[in-house]
Amino acid sequence: MSPRPFCSLPSRALGALLLPLALSGCGTLLPPAWIIGQQRTMITDHQHFDNAPIPASRQPVPLPTAPEALTLPAAPDGGELGPWLEQQGTVALIVLRDGRIVHEQYFAGRQRDTLLTSFSVAKSVVALLLGQAIRDGHIRGVDDPVTRYLPELERQDPRFAQVRLRDLLAMRSGIAFQEKYSSPWSDVAVFYLTKDLGRAVAGLKIAEPPDQRYRYSSGDTQLLGMAIERATGRRLSQQVAQDLWTPMGASMDASWSVDSAVLGQARAFCCLNARALDFARIGQLMLDRGRVGPRQVVPAAWIDTLLTVQTYPGDDAAAQRNIELPGRPEAAFYTGQWRRLPQGPLEMRPDPASGRDPATLVPGTDFYAQGQHGQYIYVAPQQRTVVVRLGTDRRPGTWWPGVLGRIARSGLDGTEPVVEALSAR
Repeated sequence: MSPRPFCSLPSRALGALLLPLALSGCGTLLPPAWIIGQQRTMITDHQHFDNAPIPASRQPVPLPTAPEALTLPAAPDGGELGPWLEQQGTVALIVLRDGRIVHEQYFAGRQRDTLLTSFSVAKSVVALLLGQAIRDGHIRGVDDPVTRYLPELERQDPRFAQVRLRDLLAMRSGIAFQEKYSSPWSDVAVFYLTKDLGRAVAGLKIAEPPDQRYRYSSGDTQLLGMAIERATGRRLSQQVAQDLWTPMGASMDASWSVDSAVLGQARAFCCLNARALDFARIGQLMLDRGRVGPRQVVPAAWIDTLLTVQTYPGDDAAAQRNIELPGRPEAAFYTGQWRRLPQGPLEMRPDPASGRDPATLVPGTDFYAQGQHGQYIYVAPQQRTVVVRLGTDRRPGTWWPGVLGRIARSGLDGTEPVVEALSAR
């Protein structure tokens, strides 16, 4: 699933672990003082990285405000949701309904123009850029081997030629990658802190043939992002600016964190930094199947592909349908760098014993992008609603999709807090 804090070790212990790693040259990782001091990743980490700019659209289109504000549902304790959200570490909550702002709220001193990082929400944006690269003929299709665009991988190990872009998109690459957030020695920590992502990628190894199983891997998205950059001849930040921010009419500057100012390689798996309202525009783009006004920004068929629950090889229902957290109430289908909820109830703090047999799960209507510490772009198509939540995640047990799904259904007569079954389009 999405990342937890890198570690909760005392800073002295963390430094003792990081220093030998740095001296070994592994991933060119140096122990930056800021991560030792923080002892964890934070939504302000972009302030410590080199960042590639993403200028606002030259013709910004303000999001309209609805004449009536949304009445939020009650908190899990029965009280008001606003104070509860703040206690949970929320710094921004945006709700769009029919493309209009019905709720906009900031906490902890943040404002409309506050730049915040998205962590793994960036993965979902990379998936959109892949669809545009295929549309424009830079990439032939998802069945292309990754080595067509990153031939150095085949020189590392000929087996990389078996890994297709579709395997990376579905997190089924078979590439060894330690997605362990409690260890500064893990691959994800090295990728997050290195000043040379190319060197870090050169250390990747094949663990098994592709398409054998789902295994969440930031390394898969990093390779996707690098392949897109190589194929298009443009940095991810340039593509977002020209192909998303401009047609969406994004009104504020953004950025994408890179490994270093010299190399400029985007941390594709984690680090798109933007304002909450512009993250909401991405959700609206998904809700409208890639269209902004009269313009088809991302092919509608590609949006459908990203959100379709596929059938894969596997020994059981969870493996065959890329189900995360099988058997738990928080189970979700991992599709094309997005997640789709199964049909069923939306609980803010679900009973761990209320999980269902993965074989009985039916794809639901709602889907979302998710990042570390509770970053979400949540889309409820039947309610024509987008909810963005940014912040930290302070209390275990809160299921943010349940919270956001209830918000998406608030104020609609006759709507129950349940994700509807997805009917054939």
